[in-house]
Amino acid sequence: MSRALTANEQAVLAHVVSDPIQWWEHAHSASNIATPEEALSAKVARHQAAYDAAVATEGEDYQTRAQREAAEV
Repeated sequence: MSRALTANEQAVLAHVVSDPIQWWEHAHSASNIATPEEALSAKVARHQAAYDAAVATEGEDYQTRAQREAAEV
């Protein structure tokens, strides 16, 4: 069983993937991911600065990837 994502992990993942929980579950079941924790740490580290910048720039208008995609429809 996978652990719950922290609020920051979930927020950063939501910046780059449509469904952070689904991504985390996939990380635990994918045969090409040796350690889900390492994959998570790497993904959060890779996208933390972009997420922080977007939140700082957009403030209350910030949208997650899922929200951005829904607005495109």
